Amino acid sequence: MISVFKMQAARFARELKRNKRFYFFGALAVLAAIAFATVMHARTLPFAEGWYTYYAECINKGLLPYRDFEYLYPPFYIYFIAFFTRVFGYELIALRRLGILIFALLAWGLYLAVVAVVGKRRSEVAFLATLAGVFYMQSEVVQVFYDYVRVMDLFNVLLVCCLLSAVRGLRVGGNVQKALIRCGFLLGFLLHIKQNTGLIMLVFSLVLLLYVGLLLRRAWGRIARDVFGLLWPVAAVWAAVMIALACTGSLVPYFAMTWGRAAGAKGGFFALFFGWILHNGNAFASSLPLALFLLSLLVGTALFLHRYEGNGAHKAEVCALSPYRRVGAVAAFVAVALFFAFLFFFCHSRQLTAALLPAHYLSVYAVFLTVTPLFVLLGVWGIVDTVRHTCRAKRALPYLTLSGAYVALSFACGNSGGLADGQAYFGVAFLVCAFFLLCERCYLLLRARRAGTCHAVRAALTALCLLLALQSAGKKMVYTYNWWGMTEADYWSSTEKSELPLLRGIRLSPETGAVYEEIFRAVTAHTAPGDPIYCFPQIPLFYSLCGRPDPDVFVKVQWFDVASDAAVVADIARLRELPPRAVLIYHTSDYAYEAHEASFRGGAVSGTRVMRDFLLDFVQEQGYTLYGSFEAHGNILSLWIVPM
Repeated sequence: MISVFKMQAARFARELKRNKRFYFFGALAVLAAIAFATVMHARTLPFAEGWYTYYAECINKGLLPYRDFEYLYPPFYIYFIAFFTRVFGYELIALRRLGILIFALLAWGLYLAVVAVVGKRRSEVAFLATLAGVFYMQSEVVQVFYDYVRVMDLFNVLLVCCLLSAVRGLRVGGNVQKALIRCGFLLGFLLHIKQNTGLIMLVFSLVLLLYVGLLLRRAWGRIARDVFGLLWPVAAVWAAVMIALACTGSLVPYFAMTWGRAAGAKGGFFALFFGWILHNGNAFASSLPLALFLLSLLVGTALFLHRYEGNGAHKAEVCALSPYRRVGAVAAFVAVALFFAFLFFFCHSRQLTAALLPAHYLSVYAVFLTVTPLFVLLGVWGIVDTVRHTCRAKRALPYLTLSGAYVALSFACGNSGGLADGQAYFGVAFLVCAFFLLCERCYLLLRARRAGTCHAVRAALTALCLLLALQSAGKKMVYTYNWWGMTEADYWSSTEKSELPLLRGIRLSPETGAVYEEIFRAVTAHTAPGDPIYCFPQIPLFYSLCGRPDPDVFVKVQWFDVASDAAVVADIARLRELPPRAVLIYHTSDYAYEAHEASFRGGAVSGTRVMRDFLLDFVQEQGYTLYGSFEAHGNILSLWIVPM
């Protein structure tokens, strides 16, 4: 055993020495992610957090999703959180610390994916692309680090790493089947984290395999074997989940909810897949000028290089790039040093952080409008290459894979209402890699006369990556949360510790902390431990916080697109049958109601609105007393209690 350990240690030491540049920059990327997540993880607590804490509590008490309560998503994440809370308890700080690990893994996975595109010799480029991409991801002010979307992103990043490995194996030779099997298992899990994302990524993976197979002129039998190698693990994971659901009596309602009611909550399949494009026309239009500029710059430079390289005016040699890459490595190291320095100052100065934020932040729609045409151009180039029987497009396959994964993931993300910063990481990384690659090709072509200019351009690109990462980090610290009018205090205002059991270790603003504590005291003082309360529409955290059950309603979260209208309305009868001892309502903005109903209901009244109107009448009819209204940072909650 000792000898085996020594052999493995020696092998690892050799690997580390041989690829020290790769591991060095990978470690820096992970360290930057850990540093930021550690700084942010214990600050602020949005009122809409805690969905999965209460879901987990229900499961750990014996209730089953689909059978005992409505849940419109697949089961992987909800059972993962149930298992985690059973082991580590329900305190939210434990989940926040889990988020640090998830964010670190995301940084490492994205770094591996980018390295698979640009190669280990360009590890500093992969580091800068990862720094820009992963921080742009978390600038999204809706998600927290452990949210199911971040877990979905982690599986997506790992999937793309495996797809890139498979494409490389197909292109230059290697063990393709192992990579495809890993892809299949990851797709199987992804389908059971978020069904539309898993389905779209599965379709993309299959189309990519077919495209690459035809481009490389593989025999149809080999292409079929590749497809089978991808699909059988997906089927295996699917079968295992179906068997588990059947054994618990949840199989039929699972299909009804996740593939029927889930689409219905979004207004049907057409509205789900394509409605977001029409509803976000203004965002596309405002982002078009920047996208056209970036497209012109990239395509124009590529055509210029193609013309001169095609005439034999340039021959790429690794030795010729050594000075260029040494300068790039130094610039990347300086960038990460500056990042940590600025992050330190950010923690102590709101003014500095806010000053770094521009009036117009890089729009995710500009990224989409830039990368999508480039993906199409790369695909068309491959088709033309195949028709002409040339081999130039093969070298672009990693870029095609990365950009295609971004387009597929963005389309899946748009199904929730529109594009989001959180799913733009592949697109940002792709653009960074494309600009750096073109700069490198220019250096090889012009180094005799314009080496200094190329170094200056590379330094400018490095500075832009650093600026984007810093702006993304600063944006998250200034605007910690903003979801349909629900906001939270900034990082610097969240200084107060809470003594409530579930909130230990989390720092809140005085206003937010006061709301949590006052509602907790009111509910626990005027109700007994077994008395049901009702929290509407997206604040189930108060069930767990106050230690009170819901009135055995079927829908635990009554938000527009995570609950079916019919099930929400059906709970009205349950509330009449078992009136709760207290009713807590978060007053969602009229804008949120109107926007969701316009997007997913064709303007028709939603079940969430029906329930809200019912509750406002119900508390009057049943003689509830308005205990008080509570406000923090524009969030208003009202608590009604039945007199003792």
